Amino acid sequence: MRPDPDFTVLRTDRLVIRRFRTEDAVTFAAYRSDPDVARYQDWDSCTQQEADDFVREIAGTHPGVAGEWFQFAIADVESDEHLGDVGLGVDAINASRAELGFTLATKHQGKGYATEAVERVIAYAFEQLGAEAVFAVADARNDASIALLERIGMRRATTEHVKFKGEWCDEHTYELR
Repeated sequence: MRPDPDFTVLRTDRLVIRRFRTEDAVTFAAYRSDPDVARYQDWDSCTQQEADDFVREIAGTHPGVAGEWFQFAIADVESDEHLGDVGLGVDAINASRAELGFTLATKHQGKGYATEAVERVIAYAFEQLGAEAVFAVADARNDASIALLERIGMRRATTEHVKFKGEWCDEHTYELR
């Protein structure tokens, strides 16, 4: 993949997918601390200080860099209200592959925003960054994420039985080429 140091914004009909701004740290900390949002994520909560540090650190990164994650802020196209984020992590060994992750505040779930944002970021990964494959890992109990991944055309590639947050579960890896 090719790094994109000039990235500023992607658009859809309802969303602006952009770099994080300082003011996004408040909503970022709030939804990342929601137990329902964190249920299938690798974090449990996010303090305001952690959110402030994250927004400061992400400002110096760019999408498409091998071995690094880039988080895109998802915002409403009209109000610029911060709704969630989409992450794209480029494989350090095989830089033609990228892992996708997404998180939306509870009040914005179920409205199609995640699907819209994920589809746009995947198109950007293939068309602008030169990805050959994009994959996502989903807990088998996370019906909403699995439905989204299948709806956008990702296919289940593997299933692993893993210990996650102290309990055994299955994780599915979905892939799009």
